[in-house]
Amino acid sequence: MSVPDLSVDITLLKSTEKQLHSIKNEFDGIDEWKKELRGVVGEERMVEAMSTFVDNWDRHRGKLVEQIEEIGGWVESTRKTFEKADLDLAEAARKRKKERHKSGAGEGE
Repeated sequence: MSVPDLSVDITLLKSTEKQLHSIKNEFDGIDEWKKELRGVVGEERMVEAMSTFVDNWDRHRGKLVEQIEEIGGWVESTRKTFEKADLDLAEAARKRKKERHKSGAGEGE
């Protein structure tokens, strides 16, 4: 059997999708974290400093979340495209093998 010209790690693509989704969820959950901060930290100056950081971060977080979603979409699209190509090639190979078997061309190979 020959070495394929192209090899795609579908497991890696699936894992990447899950990781990007997890990162996006973490960014989406930062607002809740800010609300919980006051009860956890207690020290008002620390709460204010952390709240300021989170507020500044909010300015850039939306853009970052959009980019993560976009990259996640690319990864998902790539995975689905290669999975479909793999299924299509497998089906074509099965049909070809079946046709060769019917015509007797596959005997002796």
